[in-house]
Amino acid sequence: MKSRRNRTHLIMASFLVLGLLYTIRFVATPTSPGKPVQLDITHGQSAWEISKTLEKRGIITNASMFMALSIGLGKATHLQAGSYVFEGNHYPLEVINILFMGKTLRYRITIPEGSTVSQIGEIISSTGLLTGEQFVRSAHSDRVRSFFKIDAPSMEGYLYPDTYYLAPHMTPIEIMAKMLDQFNHAYTSDMEKRRKTLGMSRLEVITLASLIEKEAVSAGDKPLIASVFYNRLALGMRLQSDPTAVYGVDGFKGRIEPQDLLRESPYNTYRHKGLPPGPICNPGSESIAAALWPAKTSYLYFVSRGDGTHEFSSSLTEHNRAVSRNLRQKNKQRTL
Repeated sequence: MKSRRNRTHLIMASFLVLGLLYTIRFVATPTSPGKPVQLDITHGQSAWEISKTLEKRGIITNASMFMALSIGLGKATHLQAGSYVFEGNHYPLEVINILFMGKTLRYRITIPEGSTVSQIGEIISSTGLLTGEQFVRSAHSDRVRSFFKIDAPSMEGYLYPDTYYLAPHMTPIEIMAKMLDQFNHAYTSDMEKRRKTLGMSRLEVITLASLIEKEAVSAGDKPLIASVFYNRLALGMRLQSDPTAVYGVDGFKGRIEPQDLLRESPYNTYRHKGLPPGPICNPGSESIAAALWPAKTSYLYFVSRGDGTHEFSSSLTEHNRAVSRNLRQKNKQRTL
């Protein structure tokens, strides 16, 4: 009788050891879906449903083990709805963190409004996850734009400025997926209805919003700046937006000089009429709203006062006076 109990205990211990070894192997073995996989998780989906989908799409190898691990870690009830993209190798614990506890990930980055793809690359490179060049190259890749169904020259404009939490081994596509998901939340159904009412494409709206973002400092000025651009477009005038003249200049961080305005570039609105071929930065929701709901004015010009606000004019004569007045004020302040 005693030997039978010993054999039973030995068998149970063997199963426990095998189970432990299998769990260690599962946790320690990264998997790769082979190609980028987009996974949309909606509110109400159970952790088990998601686990089965992950296994089916090749993101994990065993749904039951993944579910057990999630429950054991107390994370299965912290599901974060959203759109996720998986590419490259990921360990099961990383997948759990990405899906269930997004704000416990290792790297925290903040993207300011008006950041360009190049500037976002610099911010991400500071984490050591990847280089800025890798991120920029992916953001301009036809393959990436096709994957996300973005009809634009690059991902510029659609990488929403916000705070993000990143996991180790994340690829540029996975990082951009998080930013695009935030963009899709910020770009509301009311905005889409308004876009259709105006007869504009989404690319035109985001491009215009990017100009507004780069020109404006004060939120109150954004609808007014938008009105200037709309009025100029209606009259066939060039937009003459200074930031467009230096878009794409590597490492430009200085002051825009008169010779910069003569630079030949399809984005330079001093050289070409109409909107640029695509956004010149990644705008926030206020700038997108201003592009869709501009103020109703007769303004055709604006000049910075140097305090974050602008002075607006309806004629070139008024504008020249405003420029002279603000220049005198700035010179006076320098001498104080």
